[in-house]
Amino acid sequence: MEIASRPETGRILVVDDEAMMRRLLEKLLRMEGYEVALASSGEQALAELSKHGADTVLLDMRMPGMTGLDVCRQIRAHRRGLHTPVVFITAVNDRELRRRGMEAGADDFLSKPFDEVELLARIRNCVRVKRYYDNLAQQKEQLELAVNERTAALNDAIARLTQSQLDLRNSQEETIYRLSRAAEFRDDETGQHLQRMSRYCQIIARHIGLDEVTCELLRIASPMHDVGKLGIPDRILLKPGRLTPDEFTIMKGHAEIGYRILVGSDATPLKMAATIAHTHHEKWDGNGYPRGLKGEEIPLFGRIAAIADVFDALTSARPYKPAWLLDDALQLMRTSRGTHFDPTLIDVFFAALPEVLAIRERFVDAPAPHPVGEQHP
Repeated sequence: MEIASRPETGRILVVDDEAMMRRLLEKLLRMEGYEVALASSGEQALAELSKHGADTVLLDMRMPGMTGLDVCRQIRAHRRGLHTPVVFITAVNDRELRRRGMEAGADDFLSKPFDEVELLARIRNCVRVKRYYDNLAQQKEQLELAVNERTAALNDAIARLTQSQLDLRNSQEETIYRLSRAAEFRDDETGQHLQRMSRYCQIIARHIGLDEVTCELLRIASPMHDVGKLGIPDRILLKPGRLTPDEFTIMKGHAEIGYRILVGSDATPLKMAATIAHTHHEKWDGNGYPRGLKGEEIPLFGRIAAIADVFDALTSARPYKPAWLLDDALQLMRTSRGTHFDPTLIDVFFAALPEVLAIRERFVDAPAPHPVGEQHP
């Protein structure tokens, strides 16, 4: 003979002001394996629910004091009781009363006297519904916990990746700057020249509307403009007097050397630096070097660097020359509009002059030694 499986157990709260009805329901439910809690009033029922909860509430609709409708509304008003099944048991078969019970949040109704089989079947279904919602709530809680843990781990990974990228970028920028300084040390230029010149380039780029990423890349790449001087012999690079035509031809080769040092890299800053090294001595009228490019044949970054480099060279002291007076330097820049410099860019330079001069004041050179010879051509 097949043995019927026992019903799914759960905790049932019986709320009825009649002691006999409470005992009857308790006995019936315990025989089916349910845990049973009893309450003789609405207040007692709410207190019991608050402390221990329930999988189903069997609730008498008509009770003195707080009615079953009031109790049901109170249960539904709290998050914990939102999915707790409420089954009204009433001796009154009143459609209006049932309607009010549904509005209060009741899940089911049983009329007194009730059929035990029907009662147990409805309770079994109610407990299963409650367990279903409990399981959903548990899964949701576990999912939220897992999501929070994963989110925290992801945020941590992003933070570490961001820091790694920042460290790598700083390392790349420092490498570029130190290589640029190596070229400057051979030429007796000061480290502040790189700081000023690169920021002048950044200012011009901003004022012509380039995006901030490009402006920042230009600031990082432009200090490499004279890296080709590493390939110029000391007898020419360090000569205190004016260079001979042959020596000047060799000196001009630093633009091509710098380009060959930098070209071929996949790194964006080095690609930009190669272009600047190759073209920052080209002139708008075509009389520059190394290729004699003219006008917009000269890449934009080379045209920007030419303005920044010449202005800083004019206004900075070197071992072989004093710094020009600011007004004299600016006058030369103006007269070179359309010959040496891109007319539009030199106009932008003058429009941004307050920012340029602020950079000049921020990165001041240490006092230079007295001039010992003429400036190289």
